[in-house]
Amino acid sequence: MANVHFYLQSGKINKKGQQPIVMRITHLNIRPIFFIGFVVREKHWSQTNEKVKPPKDGDPENNYTIINERISLFRRNAETAIGKALADGIPITEAYLKNSIINPSGKQDTSPKSFFELLDEYISTSKAIRAQRTITGYGTFKGFLKRYETETRRKIDLHSINLKFFDSLQSYAYKDNKFKDNYFAKIIRNLKAFMTWCYKRGYIKDQTYKDFKATEKEKEVIYLTMDELMHLLNFKFTISGRAVARDLYCFMCFTGLRVSDINSLKREHIKDGQIIKTVVKTRQTIVIPLNQFAKTVLSRYEHLENYPLPKLSSQKLNTHIKDCCEEAEINAMVTYVDYSGGKATEFTAPKHTLITNHTARKTFITNILVLGMNSRTIKDITGNKKDSIFNKYIKISEDFKKVEMVRTWDTVTVKSKE
Repeated sequence: MANVHFYLQSGKINKKGQQPIVMRITHLNIRPIFFIGFVVREKHWSQTNEKVKPPKDGDPENNYTIINERISLFRRNAETAIGKALADGIPITEAYLKNSIINPSGKQDTSPKSFFELLDEYISTSKAIRAQRTITGYGTFKGFLKRYETETRRKIDLHSINLKFFDSLQSYAYKDNKFKDNYFAKIIRNLKAFMTWCYKRGYIKDQTYKDFKATEKEKEVIYLTMDELMHLLNFKFTISGRAVARDLYCFMCFTGLRVSDINSLKREHIKDGQIIKTVVKTRQTIVIPLNQFAKTVLSRYEHLENYPLPKLSSQKLNTHIKDCCEEAEINAMVTYVDYSGGKATEFTAPKHTLITNHTARKTFITNILVLGMNSRTIKDITGNKKDSIFNKYIKISEDFKKVEMVRTWDTVTVKSKE
């Protein structure tokens, strides 16, 4: 059990002969010390009662009533924090105690909100400045932490987000659930962003969370070749409704737009054979010239009154496009590597099982590189300025050209002279 004591700090006597009053908490191997904000002469201190004695007749006022009220407040705060930690299974660390008991002004922490109450506030305030995709990601992040708390029976407290908590979270992700490295990296990125938000608003003072490390691994680029894309564009589906999913997906492959952008696309965004639109994710305005295939897709929906294309949610499009590619027999075997806890595992699957909304943008970039468009123009069209993003696409396009070069020249036969 933790013990709480108050005493005068030795070796810290000021010019008036006063010493700081400090509180020490002893629990297992930690012994944090907190200055309560007052100094007093040794003759006015009662070691037995751990309080300031009233001044004797003729002595100057020593504010013993105010100081003793502060001592009582710190004792209550400490005992409450310790009791809460023991009841909820929260590790009793120096950082937890510091944030639960005092802040730099010496006042009691006035934030009664729980971790998830603050997280809900963070998500709510983010809706005005973040894209819907980002808000959806916050929901996934919250769900992960809720499951962690339920399944491990470890209550998450704002003031116990330390390296021990990170180790537990990492073990839950990799050892208990075999989650992928990139999924966990996104969880940690969201956690650090939330904790920074809390820090800036004075809810916490400790920044141990900045030491949390979870690195995303570079993923394989899954895309449709030009032959596969043309085959999909012209395929006659037997099941009603799949043609719409195919058209939306192909339009993304021909323009580089995301689902959020085609769902917010209006007729006024299309002028003089090009799309001029502010991208939902980055809030950048981009200009995309429409090629003949993008125009073909648009022509199929000229009858719509309000929008140039039908609308499908990201989830429905993800489901339907897999079915579309399966029916169209886009089933070349693809080998890729996934990472969990830093361990690589190789998988092989038919391509149609790997096609998602995200592969449309990858298909766009890869194919126009193969066709010879320069990287600068592609960056302007996609709104992505990072060279590191394009390096993997450039390598794929170069490898593709090598294969095609060999395949083409190997078909040439030379007649020998007799």
